Amino acid sequence: MMTQFLNCKAAALTLALVLVPALAQTAAAQNSPLRITGSTLLVTEVQEDGKTVEKLTDTANRGVSPGNLLQLQQRVENVSRMPVKQLKLDMAVPAATTFTGQQCDVPDVKALFSIDGKAFAAEPLKKFVTITENGQDIKKEVTVSPSEYTNVRWQMPDLKGGATATCSLRATVK
Repeated sequence: MMTQFLNCKAAALTLALVLVPALAQTAAAQNSPLRITGSTLLVTEVQEDGKTVEKLTDTANRGVSPGNLLQLQQRVENVSRMPVKQLKLDMAVPAATTFTGQQCDVPDVKALFSIDGKAFAAEPLKKFVTITENGQDIKKEVTVSPSEYTNVRWQMPDLKGGATATCSLRATVK
């Protein structure tokens, strides 16, 4: 029974992850100077010439399993000749995964994070929790674990005409 549940969960996650590229392309309107493509890649380590290296494999034709490390990435291309100023690129961390890291190949990009998809801030994120000490409820500020992140936003100063940017997050399948 548990195996069937995990297979159903993996199938649903695979479907959701395969849809990421389609949704990214839909996000850019036809009149937009930006072309956005997305992909979901499985990250594995392989041996090449006696060294351990990462291999990225498209998940479109394969399933994913709990414990797999994924790289979800968006590539943004400015198809115009004019720069796009103050570009913001948002990406949600899929609910069936846990955030582990992010990167973007744009100089001076600012990465912001969210635990609710609404408020974004630079690391370290803080939140208030209520704890009971000596019979009293006390609000205490704590640092948010990156595993609690639900969204990443990359703020770019500008994207020059003809330029591309690739931003990605890594997440482990639950």
